[in-house]
Amino acid sequence: MTTLVTPAVPGQGPYPGPGVPAGGAPSLRPGLLPGSVPPDVPRAGRPRGWWRRNAVWLVLLPLALVVATGASSFRVWAYWWPDGLHYESQRVALGETAHLEDEYFDMGYDVPERADTWVVRELDATVTGVEQVDELPEPTYGLPVPIPEGSVAYEVRLHFAAEPQTDLSLCQIALVADDGTRYGESSPDVLGNSNRCSLPDAEGFVSEQPEWDVSSFVLVDPDATITEARLSFGGPDYLTVELP
Repeated sequence: MTTLVTPAVPGQGPYPGPGVPAGGAPSLRPGLLPGSVPPDVPRAGRPRGWWRRNAVWLVLLPLALVVATGASSFRVWAYWWPDGLHYESQRVALGETAHLEDEYFDMGYDVPERADTWVVRELDATVTGVEQVDELPEPTYGLPVPIPEGSVAYEVRLHFAAEPQTDLSLCQIALVADDGTRYGESSPDVLGNSNRCSLPDAEGFVSEQPEWDVSSFVLVDPDATITEARLSFGGPDYLTVELP
């Protein structure tokens, strides 16, 4: 004869466990033996690794880099390209007249009627001479300016023709050596003139006559060989004048 032995169930006997009525047993799901674990009880699995936890961000990282690079490139263009001489629009010989035409946004400082409008600037420019000088002329205001030690001075003579009230703001006259070094781009010039293309006694930065002549003085290194002159009104384009 076979004898069946029923496994002991916690809580049975004269001393039941806490929360179990005397003589009773904890409730079990049908078909489960005491001590077994129901199949729907979650089991502790392996923790997800760093790569799995950050998979989405790793996928988005290249896209974020592309967007950031594009935004940075736009800022470089917006702030660097318009501020400086980067594009040669014309090249002429010494004494040859060049017709300059460009569009700019007028703030209305000298001509209030043009405030907050886009204006086309047109003028004819001729570099008539570039020569080294032994001394600088007396400035319109202030004391005479000596040529600094370790530098030589060049006089750049220009002739302009334009309609009266043509804006001459941001005029730049520079000399370029054979090694590419540029001189004279800063403003004001060595004599304190804030606009190299205006007459010394002009009021404001607009032309007052249909034709006029100016001289601009540029300091360069003593051993520099000057081969070009450049004229611009704020950039990025400029006129190149080849020197003999």
